Amino acid sequence: MISFSDLLPEIKKRPTLYLSRYSIFDFQSFYYGYDLARNQLGLPKSEKDQEFEEFLSWLRARYKIETTQSWASLILFHSGDERDALDRLFDLWEKFQNCDRNRVSSAVS
Repeated sequence: MISFSDLLPEIKKRPTLYLSRYSIFDFQSFYYGYDLARNQLGLPKSEKDQEFEEFLSWLRARYKIETTQSWASLILFHSGDERDALDRLFDLWEKFQNCDRNRVSSAVS
């Protein structure tokens, strides 16, 4: 089964192929469905799947907000609408990956 972080570029290219609407909340539902399916099938979380969960923690730290609101609501709060929030999520994912790569390359140097 493909990891969720490997699916992200595909979803970014053609969101409505995976989501019913171009919406951060539809994306969140898709993610929860993906996670539920893996759990129901008894599949362990891969390192790449754990990477997306780390990203969600990184989001909370980036916005410096401790709340019970979902990460999708947090992104929406800083966006114009649900579509903009989804675009922002993809941008933040790329920033997270670059930040993570920089930490890894610094540790290796």
